[in-house]
Amino acid sequence: KRLHKVTPTGNKMNGGTCSRSSSSIPASALLLVAGAGGIVLSWLVRRMAKETDNADVPASQIDYSILPCITSRRSIFPNAYAKDDAPELDDRIISSLLAAARYGPFHGGRYKQNMHPAKFVVLKKQGMVEMQKLTLRYYDMVWEEHWSTREDYLKWRATTEGEITGRWGPCTHMIAIVARRRSGPRVFPEWEELAATACAVQNMHLQSTKYEELACYWSSWHDAARDSRDMREFLGMSDEDRCLGFFVVARAKNPKYKPRRIRNEDIMEVVWRP
Repeated sequence: KRLHKVTPTGNKMNGGTCSRSSSSIPASALLLVAGAGGIVLSWLVRRMAKETDNADVPASQIDYSILPCITSRRSIFPNAYAKDDAPELDDRIISSLLAAARYGPFHGGRYKQNMHPAKFVVLKKQGMVEMQKLTLRYYDMVWEEHWSTREDYLKWRATTEGEITGRWGPCTHMIAIVARRRSGPRVFPEWEELAATACAVQNMHLQSTKYEELACYWSSWHDAARDSRDMREFLGMSDEDRCLGFFVVARAKNPKYKPRRIRNEDIMEVVWRP
């Protein structure tokens, strides 16, 4: 007997999708805690405890103390960002997210000369504007590949240009997420490097739950511009690296917001074999 062990693409028209751990291109690893959330957490603990009733370890000794951090992870989108005279976020808060990212697992950790495959480029106000203008310039050159008429493109362009100061205006940081293909002399399968990068992003997202004022989500961004050579040069990427989008950070309009989701065992397929 043993304890139970429970072992994407951007849309250029809407600025990307959110990682439900965060994300887009293989964005892997993505319930309530306070107030009404306590009820959900209590239900979850009782449910998981019930699953271990026949285990060698008594259910009362199963430790779910880490769950509040995990279940309170939340994705908050631009319409819920604080817009009016919101104070700047301390860069040390962003540094704490990046510190958490460093502790994501990666295969190369056993090889001293290999760095973590994830690379993060932190864009503040000026950098965010430059990146968005780059996005527009790119589509100016290739719009015929993505829109059937110039009228449709110009309509999208006007909306997207307005988002620089509108939708994305309240953002304090956009953290570019880059999966490096060669982070040292030992080269690993690409899927491992992508998975390691996604784990690092999930760690950032979990660390962000420490700060009620933070509003974060993983945007896949406008896919063609994201994958362009122009973006590679802007972010200092090599030809083999892949940009997986941006971890968007702002101040939350409602710091007390809690995600209203319940995830029971039906949401994930788990197969047990003796």
